[in-house]
Amino acid sequence: MTKRLRIGYVPLTDAALLHVAKAQNFAAARGIEMELVADSSWANIRDKLVAGYFDAAHMLAPAAIAVSLGIGHIEAPLLVPVVLGLNGNAITVSKALFEALLQEAQGDMSNPRVTAKALARIVARRRERAETPVTLGHVFPFSSHHYQLRMWLRAGHIDPDEEVRLVVVPPPFMVETLRKGQVDGFCVGAPWSALAAAAGAGAILHQGTDIVHDCPEKVLAFRAEWVLSHKEEVSALAEAVGDASRWAASPSNRSSLVTLLTSTAGKDVTAAMLERILDTPASTSGSALLSSGLRLDEDAIKADPAQALWLFAQMVAAGQTTYSDALAEAAAAVYAPALGPAIPRAAATPVIFDGPAFSPNDIPSYLAALEDGRTSA
Repeated sequence: MTKRLRIGYVPLTDAALLHVAKAQNFAAARGIEMELVADSSWANIRDKLVAGYFDAAHMLAPAAIAVSLGIGHIEAPLLVPVVLGLNGNAITVSKALFEALLQEAQGDMSNPRVTAKALARIVARRRERAETPVTLGHVFPFSSHHYQLRMWLRAGHIDPDEEVRLVVVPPPFMVETLRKGQVDGFCVGAPWSALAAAAGAGAILHQGTDIVHDCPEKVLAFRAEWVLSHKEEVSALAEAVGDASRWAASPSNRSSLVTLLTSTAGKDVTAAMLERILDTPASTSGSALLSSGLRLDEDAIKADPAQALWLFAQMVAAGQTTYSDALAEAAAAVYAPALGPAIPRAAATPVIFDGPAFSPNDIPSYLAALEDGRTSA
């Protein structure tokens, strides 16, 4: 018997596996009829999932953890049986800020340490002149986009809470806020940085992979209490995502994937743009670079609790919560690989360009090393 599931998503390239699972009938073959419902903001996605308007959702991985822990919202335990991809973000800045960074940079602009230190000089000058602080947009307080901006700023010894303004802007509104000068830059997922570059509104400064390799991004999230009575549907949809991942990763399906994503994207997103977004990027910078490093392959979709712990550590580092063993255990439990496709290999470990290595077995030492880096600045 076919079961109909209502699934919310934000129109980003990393919703790809949901579109593939539906269009290629992977979900239907497993008895699931997918109703995909687009929404404009991550707050809406969160609230509609928690309220039961959605059965499942394309969701920011840190947001799923935050909701489960009751941080910044009512406590509503969620479960993640499968990840929807790794990487995909980019830091884009206005043309004016890009030119200012070029003038201040002492070294290769492809190096985030160089641009962060250049930005620090711009930030200091604005403060001395009592000018409007540098304002950077991100998509949600509990998002890898937010944490990637903080990591970049930290490399320039910039206090993200005192010396710049970090503001939330829903992804579909990023380009317009940059064009109007309401923000000086932003960190967002594809295709919005590519659209900003194509429209001449800004320049892509760094891909997210320049800041974090194999960064956890979006997940397929369900309410934990709903999972208890719908385990078959949850596992069937998660398996369909696994089918979609294998299909999307095949080079022979690249053209069909681009055609599908073009049909589900906004009117300004072209097939050529998506081709470049899906390419594996070199680490470089400049407005011409559109490749996002988005990973949709099977090795990228395992719901590994170690990744949940990495995200929890970033939440602690950002001052959004405090560390405790109990909270860490609860954060890890959000990722439920037993409900998802069987993937024998371990998930990729995120690697930050600047700072200590992360170990899920010793988060306090990792956080202490981050703090030591701040105090020695």
